[in-house]
Amino acid sequence: MFDTPESAETAFYRAFEARDLDAMMAVWSDRESIACIHPLVAPLNGRAAVAAGWRSMFEAAGSFRVQVDLAHEIREADSLIRIVREYLFIGLESEPRAPILATNVYHREADGWRMVLHHASPLQVGGAPTARTASQALH
Repeated sequence: MFDTPESAETAFYRAFEARDLDAMMAVWSDRESIACIHPLVAPLNGRAAVAAGWRSMFEAAGSFRVQVDLAHEIREADSLIRIVREYLFIGLESEPRAPILATNVYHREADGWRMVLHHASPLQVGGAPTARTASQALH
């Protein structure tokens, strides 16, 4: 389905912006060992929990755009770990919210590259998170 991990990541962020659960779950591995950690909440383990988490977030979210900036990458023959900064633009905002640091892990499977982990957390540069930062987390 995804010939490269980069094409899987592009599909992931397109599904994220579109709030399209079917497209989102098409990026994820069919393995039960997948996990997703949205900012400031407990891990979601397994396909059913990951799908339920995205469904809940998509139902609660308004319109937004996300810009992704690569911070670091670890590439192996059958796996890729990408650490990215996610910049969210909510509604018609022209400036992004505080960045979110995310780790996306992809594995090559029989049918192509699939996501096995997404871990996102607010990026804090000095000091503790403020109540405003915590309440603005989108995912």
